[in-house]
Amino acid sequence: MALTASAPPLTKFKLLAFDIFGTVVDEETGIYKALEPLLARFPRSERAKTSAFEAFLKLEASIHETHPSMRQHEVLAQIYTKIANSWGVDPPNDEVEGFAESMGEWPPFPDTVAALQKLAIHYKLVALSNCDRKAFSRTLAGPLKDVEFDAVYLAEDIGSYKPDRKNFEYLLNHADKEFGVRKDEILMVAHGLGSDHVTTKEMGIHSAWIQRRTFDEEEKKFKGKVGYQWKWETLGNFAEDVEKQ
Repeated sequence: MALTASAPPLTKFKLLAFDIFGTVVDEETGIYKALEPLLARFPRSERAKTSAFEAFLKLEASIHETHPSMRQHEVLAQIYTKIANSWGVDPPNDEVEGFAESMGEWPPFPDTVAALQKLAIHYKLVALSNCDRKAFSRTLAGPLKDVEFDAVYLAEDIGSYKPDRKNFEYLLNHADKEFGVRKDEILMVAHGLGSDHVTTKEMGIHSAWIQRRTFDEEEKKFKGKVGYQWKWETLGNFAEDVEKQ
């Protein structure tokens, strides 16, 4: 739903740019499953799972910032090793590699595929993802095999990770060159406040927040720094509103 009276009609846009992992793909569920070999060493509890996921997010953001050219595969391997080491575990190589390879198997949210198919009727669909080519090709061949993107822009090709401005500049430049779409005709659709919505506000790119999950501390941290004009709990809700216009 629109949050401000000044939000333009959704029919104004020609291209939707999607964050993938966390917005389109259920990153949290995928990570929990991939962490099972590590979590199995400890008494199972929601607290342990939550702690591991929060550690994942912090480590990922840190590595992306300090090693912008590192492939996501290597990023995931480092994250798993660091989490395991912090829990007093020295994980075997095959366990680390299994986690790093898991990204291409993380499942979509239940509403994702049908929503993207509906949205594709009205817009160009572009993936703007902090991912490498190998993992994303597996995602497209597996979990998102029934979704067709008009273009895919990946961190490995750009040479940096969101929230770096370079990734969004790459989106703007290629949307113009490939589709003749201007900045004001693009809507960035993302869950991540820090990874997407801070930079889109700074650059004057329209954005919509898909509120898949909520961390109160995260919302407080970015209060006043984000400027999304629409908010939905799911992509399915977004697609329904588009079809009403």
